Amino acid sequence: MTEVKIVEDCAASAKTAFAYVNDYRNLPRFISEVNDFTPVSDQIEGIGATFDATIKLGPATLHSTIRVVRWEEGAAIAVKSIKGFEVESTFLFKPKDANLSTVDAIVDYRVPGGLAGRVLGKTIEPFVKIAVKHSTHNLTNQIAEFHASRST
Repeated sequence: MTEVKIVEDCAASAKTAFAYVNDYRNLPRFISEVNDFTPVSDQIEGIGATFDATIKLGPATLHSTIRVVRWEEGAAIAVKSIKGFEVESTFLFKPKDANLSTVDAIVDYRVPGGLAGRVLGKTIEPFVKIAVKHSTHNLTNQIAEFHASRST
């Protein structure tokens, strides 16, 4: 698998950062490459919640069904694909003080084997790196705004 990890400070508590990411409706707001993110189970948070996702990375449109595999309130959310494009994404929220935290965004992905997989891998790799960096920056800004709106 290929791992991309971005770590950024965020002007919000870890609890607030977790709450923002935990609301699946926010995902397309901070990951602009996500075209669709729809629950496919009645459960929409916590371990076992399952979603269909479509993401566009450069010229490639990729589909996955993902399931939440790690959920530690206020600390971590991780998803893993169970169908389609193989991806694992983890968000870690580390408190620094009451109004500051660190957000780690980690994306691991695997392309299929063979020539087609190698071509796809070379095609999407730069887009994945840019997308994760851009998404983490968007996320920390949106969390800070969300935190400020809850504090007033």
